[in-house]
Amino acid sequence: MTTKTLDMGCGARPKNPFHAEQFYGVDVRDDLGDHVRAADLVVEPIPYDDDSFDYLTAFDFIEHIPRVVYAPHRRNAFIEFMNEVYRVLKPGGYFLSSTPAFPHAVAYRDPTHVNIITDETLPLYFDDTSRWAAIYGFKGAFHIVRHEWRGPHIFAVLRKVPVRTQPSELTDAAPAPKGSKVSVFVPVYNGAAYIAETLDSLLAQQYGDFEVLCLDDCSTDGSMAVLQQYAARDGRIRVLQTPGNLGNAARVLNYGLAHMTGDYFVYSSQDDLFSPDWLAKMVARAIETGADAVVPDVVLHHPTQPGSDRIISGLRGDRSVELTGREALQHSLDWTIPGNALWNADLVKFFRFAEFGLNADEYSGRMFFLNANKVVFSEGIFYYRQDNAEAVTKKTTHRTFDYPYTQLRLYQMLYAEGFPGDVLEREALKVLEQRNQLAQWLAANGDRFTPEQRAAAEASLARCTACMKADPMFAAVA
Repeated sequence: MTTKTLDMGCGARPKNPFHAEQFYGVDVRDDLGDHVRAADLVVEPIPYDDDSFDYLTAFDFIEHIPRVVYAPHRRNAFIEFMNEVYRVLKPGGYFLSSTPAFPHAVAYRDPTHVNIITDETLPLYFDDTSRWAAIYGFKGAFHIVRHEWRGPHIFAVLRKVPVRTQPSELTDAAPAPKGSKVSVFVPVYNGAAYIAETLDSLLAQQYGDFEVLCLDDCSTDGSMAVLQQYAARDGRIRVLQTPGNLGNAARVLNYGLAHMTGDYFVYSSQDDLFSPDWLAKMVARAIETGADAVVPDVVLHHPTQPGSDRIISGLRGDRSVELTGREALQHSLDWTIPGNALWNADLVKFFRFAEFGLNADEYSGRMFFLNANKVVFSEGIFYYRQDNAEAVTKKTTHRTFDYPYTQLRLYQMLYAEGFPGDVLEREALKVLEQRNQLAQWLAANGDRFTPEQRAAAEASLARCTACMKADPMFAAVA
């Protein structure tokens, strides 16, 4: 899966400030060049499908879209445009706008500037809390990542987020109370050696309002027979098989989302274990705080060598702390806090899991953190098994070569969010280290792969290198 950006009003040379792998443009003129499609954005939709782009940019453009069109009937043209921006962006996608703004004279010197943007327009009318524009027909919501003056321009970066609540002006109905059913997702591929232990640990939970979705990715061992036996014993266990081998956890998880009935989502590998109060403690904390994410204690578990176990509890031992999503993301980068959490199911269904590589679920967990209203901690233990030699994280295969690209995508997200320079440099170094280490391993051990596997590994490294070359952080070393 490649990253795509769309530049609005760009002429034949679309800008690509996010360094996306593919770039396109929309202009209002007829003299089209490569990657450009024409549209009158006052009266026509953006000519691309829903959820098409990771990024959308507009430089000195949106001020030309009128707030109101009166003929042949009154329409809120600028609101319609913002609805289109929301529509074509992927969940979590970014919209960058740079436009002349009042009170600078350049904002109204040109008579074609009909939609003067003030420093209040974007953050109040289109953000995910006030959403004033909803009363005029705005259907989406954005989180305002950055909003600042740059000379006569307002520079803003907005991220597409789910619409959580309707503004009070729109409805008198009280929101329905959130339920407490948990959907536990367990992707399975050739997991017969451990899956029974995992299911026994789930069925031993003190908390009973849950379903277990066992998602078999066309296993070739006896996994399916074990799963069916457990499903016959307890109706809370549901067994689904993918229509073909999807090849990574993110695709399998997304396949299962359509079948989820819970109010909360939590994810387990096919070999993990849990304390009996694991679900009960997380759900209680979620209800108490209203948090989108509850992180339990996580034990890096060595069943045959318990002295080697290491526990990660709260934020450096403090379970009482509440973090913003942004704080949680940063703490997760070095595993100060783990990525395993009980999530608001609506959050997961909206953003889904990125599918661009073997470990893309690592990226998605950080995206979920970023968009959580808050992140809290609970008692209860998730035992993350460390002694399974067959786990995908424990052996080098041709698919392992996706790892540097996942790290690069994480760095790009942090860059778009304006994280501090030292954080960006540290994560950028991880990209280089992973890319270089795997390149060296492949040079020394590539003969362990089939020709097809080696070609796939080389293609993964080449994809990462090509994206690095487009970024100033890496240009000199890529």
